[in-house]
Amino acid sequence: MHVYESREQFDAQLGTVKKWMRVGQALDIASELLQDVAYSIGDSITYWWDGAEGLATPDMVGGRRYLTALAPMDGELAVVVAPKADLELTEAYSDLTDRERFAAVDGPVVTVPAGGILVVDIDEAFRVLPEPGSHAVMTHVTVEGYSFPNK
Repeated sequence: MHVYESREQFDAQLGTVKKWMRVGQALDIASELLQDVAYSIGDSITYWWDGAEGLATPDMVGGRRYLTALAPMDGELAVVVAPKADLELTEAYSDLTDRERFAAVDGPVVTVPAGGILVVDIDEAFRVLPEPGSHAVMTHVTVEGYSFPNK
């Protein structure tokens, strides 16, 4: 897990890698798109935006083939992040959803500042905490190595 305090910091550290440049493109246009509708850039980035309540789940969620980037659109976003190895599996991995679910934990809360980005690693699970009136963009980034050789 890594918190980038600003988009500028995110771009400075990851902006030369094509998949992260595409995450930046998704963040730039997300607010102009329909809420709670999934979009994609190529076949490796899926994203949508919703209220924090809509992104919140009662359990911890993780994927095996993607990293998750969360970016608040207004205000801060509170997220619990924990290593999957430390969690109790409640729903086994499914190829259909590329997700697995874990029992919720009340671990340390990571606060993503307004304008910041949280990247959750492939070996971690997360749970967005509901915050009325707050909105965020959730991006799933397929893990394919450093870049997309076919793009």
